[in-house]
Order: sequence, then C-alpha cells, then structure tokens
Amino acid sequence: MCFSATASFTLAAVLVPAGVYTVLEVRRTKPAWWAFAVFPLVFGIQQVLEGILWLGLAGGNETSVCLASRGFLFFSHFFWLAWVPFAVWTIETDPARRRLVLFMAVAGFFAGLSVFLPAALIEGWLRVEVIERSLEYKTTLIYEGIIERSLLRTVYAVIVIGSLLLSSHRLIQVFGGLVAASLVLTYVFYAYAFISVWCFFAAILSVYLAVILGRETGDLYIRSRG
Repeated sequence: MCFSATASFTLAAVLVPAGVYTVLEVRRTKPAWWAFAVFPLVFGIQQVLEGILWLGLAGGNETSVCLASRGFLFFSHFFWLAWVPFAVWTIETDPARRRLVLFMAVAGFFAGLSVFLPAALIEGWLRVEVIERSLEYKTTLIYEGIIERSLLRTVYAVIVIGSLLLSSHRLIQVFGGLVAASLVLTYVFYAYAFISVWCFFAAILSVYLAVILGRETGDLYIRSRG
C-alpha cells in the first residue's frame, strides 16, 4: 500500500476474514457469484504481500523483496486483468455481453501474461522503489519502445472497468463506477505510484463488494426458500 506495512496489514486483517465469510456465504446461497466473492480475499492476500514487501525493503531482506514483489505483480498485472472480466462473464445472462466480456477476459489473460512472466523471470526486469511513502513498481516490457505505456494503461482500464460497466447487474455497474473514480483519484494525486495506490483503493472498495454480495445473495436465498 501507499503508506506503510502497518497500513497494508491492517487492511488485510479486515479483508481476509471478510473475504472468507463472503466466499462461504455466496457458496451457500448463490454459487454463480463465486468469482466475485473471492475479490475481498484476494485483495487481502495482495495487501499481505505488500506488507511483507515493505518489511523486506526496510530490513534489506532481498529474498522477501523478490518473492513479495513478484507475488504482488502476479495479482496487479496479471490476475485482475483476466479475472475481473471473467467474473462478469460468470454471472452475465445477455449473450452479446457474455461474448464481449469473455473476449476481454482472454485478451486480459494474454496481455497480463506478457507483462508478468518476463518481469517475474528475468533478473532486473522488476524493480520496486519507495517514492514519497509509496511503492512504485517498475517493469521492463518485452515491447519496450514499441507500444507506449500510456496505451497499455488505457487497455488495462478498459478491460477491468469496462467489463464491470458492461454487466447487466446494477450493483456491479456501481462497483465499476467506484473503481473508475478511484482510478481518476489515483492518477491525479498519486501518479508516481499508480499501481500500488490504485490497488489499495480497489481493495477498500472490495469491502463494499462483500457487503452488496452478502445482501444480494441473502435476498435471493430468502426468495428461493419463500
């Protein structure tokens, strides 16, 4: 996260149990929503990794820095890029929207893989620096100098936010709008550590997702038994 190990671990302490509860509740009441149910839990794990990274940087533990930074990168640059549109696909009923978000999921999978794998496997292709009490993840791209990073960021935003907004479910559309707002806020105030800070804001928003999933699935469960 953008402040300290304490902040990351504190948020993780909220997200992990909330995430476990959400997964169990959704599994019981509305299994089709399982892909969204894991959001808080995964974000909690991601915050644990960044907390470990903060400690590793402070203590000069290169092993912790290496493993935690790659673990965080797996989620930030690869997992979410494919998982978010996939999650939308799992609950979408409109055929045209299903096809579109499935395409976005496949595109996100390969785009994310092209960034994550080289950075994780090639020495020196992933560097983490502390800038103004925030973590900046610097990656070398296989298409460095060919494709502008600004274009890649736009593609990332379109896949993640666009897929949420394409959902037929109003609650997911609202979540997408909140994620979009957090992106703008991060870009305006924390552009120097965009990935770390945006992931932190998105992690906070996943608490909202846990709440609405609990309410939505609970209502559906009650109606199904009524």
